This record gives sequence, C-alpha cells and structure tokens, in this order.
Amino acid sequence: MKTDTPPSPDNYDAFLARLDAATTSLSTRAASLDKALAAVSLLLGPYESAVRNWERRRLTVDGQLARHSGSPQSYTALGELHDVAVNMEAMFRDRAQRIRDKLSGMQGRREAIDKSLLELELSRVKLNSSRLLSEDREKLSSVFSALAGSTVATSAIPDLGLLNDLKEARKAVVLAEALMDVKGY
Repeated sequence: MKTDTPPSPDNYDAFLARLDAATTSLSTRAASLDKALAAVSLLLGPYESAVRNWERRRLTVDGQLARHSGSPQSYTALGELHDVAVNMEAMFRDRAQRIRDKLSGMQGRREAIDKSLLELELSRVKLNSSRLLSEDREKLSSVFSALAGSTVATSAIPDLGLLNDLKEARKAVVLAEALMDVKGY
C-alpha cells in the first residue's frame, strides 16, 4: 500500500490529536453533566421544603395531642393526622436524601472529569516539551555531524575544543532525555 505523503519521523501529532479528541469528549460530557446537575439541584428544593412543611405539621399536631382535652374521636382524628404527618415527612425526607445521593454521585463524576481534563492538559504540555527537546536534539546532532564530518576546511587548525564542547552538549541532552523518560515526563 502506497501513501502520497512520507510517514512522519515522530508520532507527536498523532498523540496530540488523541489528547485533543479525549479532551473534546470529556468537555462535552462535562457540559452535559453540568446541565444535569443544575436540573437535579432544582428538584432538591421542593422536596426539602415539603420535609420542613410536614415536620411543622407533625410538631403542631404533637402539641395539640399533648394539650388535648376533647372527645376520644377528636383525639383519634389528631392521632391519624399525626401518623399522616410522620409518614409524609419520612417519605419526603427519603426522596430528598435520594436526590442528595444522586447529586453527590454526579458531583463525584464531575470531579473525575475535571481531574482527567487536568491530566490531559499536563500530558499535552509534557508532550510538547518532549517534541521541542527532540527537535533541539536533532538540530544539535545535525550541527555536530556537519562540524565533525565536514569535508570543507574552514581553517588550517581544527577547533578541537568546539568538537569536545559539542560532544559534551550532546551527552547532556541524551542524559536529560533519559532522566525525563525515567521520571515519566
């Protein structure tokens, strides 16, 4: 299979494209999750309000039961109202808690997305740094090769100090790259 363009000597563009695709995908998910968080947050308010209202009714009926001096039928009716208030308060409290749990899970997912987006950005920065280092190394190698293997005599006495400095610089670059590889950069 023939291609029209020669293959790139490095894969930096391919890796950067993958990082960009992952960033786009996660950013889209984050935007959707933010909308869902806002919608679910709106649901929590009415349930918490209902809990407070039923709690107030229960407490009011508790007070009336404690001060009751009327007929047994009215006491029974108050007892039934108390039971309804207890049940409704518990039901709305349970629903509000389920919404809080849902919100907590959604916020956890949002934090995970934020963490991944940060890691992607750090990877992009490291990859760009590595690319620049690689380009600098290639330039240094070409300069070194040109000076070491030059067939044109620029002067009658070769500059051995320059050749040694270039060799040392090349070694320093290789050691720096090795250190970055070991450190995971």
